[in-house]
Amino acid sequence: MLDYKIFDWKRDGIELLNATPGEEFDLVVLHVPDGKLTAFEKRITDYLEKDTRAGSPKSAALVNVIEGFRRAAFSELWTDPKEPPAADDQQWFQLWLRVGAAGPEAAKNNFVKVAARLEIEVESGYVPFPGRVVVAVYTTRAALEQAVELLDVMAEIRCVQPTADFFLSDLTPADQVQWVRNLEARLETAGEEDAAYVTLLDTGVAHAHPLIQASLDPADLHAIDAAWTVADTEGHGTEMAGIALHGNLSQPLASAETHKVPHRMESVKIHPPHGQNPYHLYGWVMQQATSIVEAVAADRRRTFAMMTTCIEASTGLPSEWSASIDQLAADASGRLEPDGERQRQRRLFVLAGGNVQWPQWTGYPDINAVSGIESPAQAWNALTVGAHTDLTQIDVTKWPGLGCIAPAGALSPCSTTSLLWRRSWPFKPDVVAEGGNGSFDQGQPLVGPESLRLLTTNFDMTKALLTETGDTSAAAAEVSRLCAYLSTRYPDYWPETIRALVVHGARYTPAMRSLLPINPVRSDKEGLLRRFGHGAVNADSALNSRTWRPTLVLQETLNPYRHDAGSIKLNALNLHKLPWPIQQLLSLGATTVEMRISLSYFIDPNPSQRGWQSKFRYQSHGLRFAVKGATETPEIFGQRINKVEREDAEAAGDGGGEAMIDPDTEGWLFGPQLRARGSMHSDVWRGTAAQLAEKSHLAVFPVGGWWKDWKDAGQASTAIRYALVVSLEIDETLQVDLYTPIQAMIQTPIVTEIPSTL
Repeated sequence: MLDYKIFDWKRDGIELLNATPGEEFDLVVLHVPDGKLTAFEKRITDYLEKDTRAGSPKSAALVNVIEGFRRAAFSELWTDPKEPPAADDQQWFQLWLRVGAAGPEAAKNNFVKVAARLEIEVESGYVPFPGRVVVAVYTTRAALEQAVELLDVMAEIRCVQPTADFFLSDLTPADQVQWVRNLEARLETAGEEDAAYVTLLDTGVAHAHPLIQASLDPADLHAIDAAWTVADTEGHGTEMAGIALHGNLSQPLASAETHKVPHRMESVKIHPPHGQNPYHLYGWVMQQATSIVEAVAADRRRTFAMMTTCIEASTGLPSEWSASIDQLAADASGRLEPDGERQRQRRLFVLAGGNVQWPQWTGYPDINAVSGIESPAQAWNALTVGAHTDLTQIDVTKWPGLGCIAPAGALSPCSTTSLLWRRSWPFKPDVVAEGGNGSFDQGQPLVGPESLRLLTTNFDMTKALLTETGDTSAAAAEVSRLCAYLSTRYPDYWPETIRALVVHGARYTPAMRSLLPINPVRSDKEGLLRRFGHGAVNADSALNSRTWRPTLVLQETLNPYRHDAGSIKLNALNLHKLPWPIQQLLSLGATTVEMRISLSYFIDPNPSQRGWQSKFRYQSHGLRFAVKGATETPEIFGQRINKVEREDAEAAGDGGGEAMIDPDTEGWLFGPQLRARGSMHSDVWRGTAAQLAEKSHLAVFPVGGWWKDWKDAGQASTAIRYALVVSLEIDETLQVDLYTPIQAMIQTPIVTEIPSTL
């Protein structure tokens, strides 16, 4: 029987806390103070050797102790939110060392000496903090676990997030080739038959790039002028292709895992080899680009991605360019079918919001507030993308005088906004994505350094395979990638639905929410929407339901108007019964829950000058949603939405309805007025689970548009379609399954059409 008291080495501060006998092994819990791991291992080693010389078999019980405590020491020191890497994966680690009386430089130098003896590579620079010095090492987890002398001086071990700086500054072009070839061997790309496509409208694409060619068939390279080359001679298109296919390449290049690319790409070159297209022709350019790819394959599921904007800020009013995109998205003319009927082929466009030019970044963030989203990004039916940034890492050994312009999670220095737009026009951008950061060097703004930019594919492979990119162009490319992911996973979803899911999944970062005061008023919330839209895109929230965050997706139709005694009036509304798990919600009682609702539809535009005089005339029709209050009966709710809300929404110029009477209005983040702009509406209600159990019905109802105002348009009987996304969310740590009971209830969605009494 082993005497556990031998582990009580109080002189070294090592104390026996607990010993639990077991059938196969005993569990011994010890307290080993920081800096005493080496002493602990020496004690065990001495004990093993002593017993071995004495010939005692009892010491065999300790044979695996050293390996076990080394692994435990590494796990205890690992503080990164990511899971620790596999034992033999080579990668960079960030080690936070304890600083002794000799100071940070001495601590770093002593560490380097030991690491060199163990053949562990240490980055030359270091970052001092109070009581700590941070160094970077390139090694494996297994090597660190064996290096007890190193573990002994560590306070924390973290993962080093890869940045473009390493691949572009630390690697030669020849080194880049090896990394790219490694990733190429790990690619798992989609076949042509079932994949969704990103259709890139840009400067062309360098098809031969090893990270592009497997996802882009040469037959899918086009130009709007047959005399142009389809190759990329400027670089921008190839940079966007890399992001649209892979995202920021820093992550997949640094990984050892299979890299899946479930979608494919088409390219239409819309920029001439020399000069540029006249601005007034861009509506025609868009029409040409869509018709070229659809002539080749009409039924592909596509996301059209365009980063080109007019350099002059938009006021929010429709332009020929933006209205052309709205028209193409809704496909007002339709496609003539063999039976003589015209079938609409709706299209999803992802547009960059346009950039604040880097010399103006000295004025951040005020310059962003007065720099407007650029045309055609005001298009109602498009998914317009601005930029935020989480890239704030600067190597102070390389750039000792630099400081980031934007803090983590905040608006990127490049991103434009719609804060100066007329109140009645839609909120743009719809969402934001990573666009990179900038830095100040003695007060002067810089683009980068490269660690503040995104890593992507380079068009001139004779010089290098990789390059950096950023701004709202890269953000739009990333969102187009998410759209293609959604379209591949859910092939039956409409373009309107894909747009709804991207917006529905977006979330505000803490830095964004910090702009709201404790008790925000309407103007505060409007400012949030006009800077960030509905927040930073989140792939997991957009793509997946969870037990604690179930999501319902509905695709429905509605006839918004009807003929009545020579005039056109509002028609029926759709009433959806929400399949809430009543018992589970009631059992949660006062627990806080969130209900998020997103409504997406495409309008037919009417951009004529007189149309700007009316707040209804640009859009062919409008839709709104309302939810039954927790204290309302279904009958009272039906009367409210059929009478009060629709009359108010029709009378209120901004489509909000100034007198909408919702007993739960205080629970909504934006409320019926702010969420009613454009053709993409999203809002979040926050309250108790018990209240939510009573919010059992959701109505989608029409309001006015030029189809209603203009009888000669002949559209009064035209049916429209919409996508509705509804999700519940509770604290994940509660471990309550809301998904399973909802799934059991949903066989056929319950939709009731309520005739209009107006």
